[in-house]
Amino acid sequence: MAATGFAVAMLTGELASAASASAVGSDVWAALRMCESSGNYHINTGNGYYGAYQFDLRTWRGLGYSGLPSDAPPAVQDEAAQRLYAQRGWQPWPACSRKLGLVDDRASRSANRPPLDPPQGVDPPQGTDTATAEVVRAAAQDTGPAVRSGPAGPAPVPRLPWNGHYLTVRDVYQVRDDVRLFQQAMVAHGYHIAVDGRYGPQSAAATTAFERAHHLHVEDPGVVGPQVWGALFGT
Repeated sequence: MAATGFAVAMLTGELASAASASAVGSDVWAALRMCESSGNYHINTGNGYYGAYQFDLRTWRGLGYSGLPSDAPPAVQDEAAQRLYAQRGWQPWPACSRKLGLVDDRASRSANRPPLDPPQGVDPPQGTDTATAEVVRAAAQDTGPAVRSGPAGPAPVPRLPWNGHYLTVRDVYQVRDDVRLFQQAMVAHGYHIAVDGRYGPQSAAATTAFERAHHLHVEDPGVVGPQVWGALFGT
């Protein structure tokens, strides 16, 4: 048990979170496995991703497990995938979750789900300096078309430092000025996404494409962190 990290999970109570992911049907997990690895729990092709759910080692060990995911029993890999979903939704599997049309329903099972209606008068994220705030507020006032055709080359994008908040699909239930600014910059670079301030599957898929196009080596594809932000805004 210690070798698989199961005992650690019991001590920390993380299995309680994983249990909430059990509401996801077994057919959904089977479809995800088939997409990620053709359902092979023991696959190890040498590309840095292992097992049925294609864990990388950093994520696997961050969940409290040891050894290689591809060497772990299927039940342990299933448990790890459910725990990861309980923490981060479908974000760790951006390509397959988008292909399968999977929806992160964790918030719908919570009594504290944020409202879906966009809040009015959104302020810039805490910790944003005055100069950044001006750019963010200006971006929030844009009422142009949500999706635009890509230009022949990248349009000018203001240099803007990262504010420290990782943009993930967990932000889809709130309207954020930094997400809107990110989306506008991506449109300027020719990506066809909505500029609505919500970081959902469409934005995550565009981020993954941007990472590949710029050869960025990131731990979590589809997440906007310092590398993606820096490459996008030249900071």
